[in-house]
Amino acid sequence: MDLPVIGPSNRFLIPQRDRHWPQVLVALIGVSAMVVLALALVGWPRLKSTSVHYELIRLRAQVSELEQRERVLLLELERERNLERLAVRARALGMVPAAPAGLAAQTMDEVTP
Repeated sequence: MDLPVIGPSNRFLIPQRDRHWPQVLVALIGVSAMVVLALALVGWPRLKSTSVHYELIRLRAQVSELEQRERVLLLELERERNLERLAVRARALGMVPAAPAGLAAQTMDEVTP
């Protein structure tokens, strides 16, 4: 038994694809691409600036370490150039003072420690 339907009925409609979805998809992809491009244009310089800043901090720390190492090496060089220290090392190596010009040099037996 068929009951009378009041109002419009959908039984005569044929299922069809929406004809506007390709345009909506293209518009959505276009807007998304523009948003990504805008974010990249704004974010890339900031990212580059931040990485340069961190590199600068690292290089400054390295410079200070190298300057400190240079000071330590200069102090060590001055300590090694000390005349008394050189004389002690020369005696330890068996070296003797040079004879003045015109005099014969001393032999190892004649040198007193």
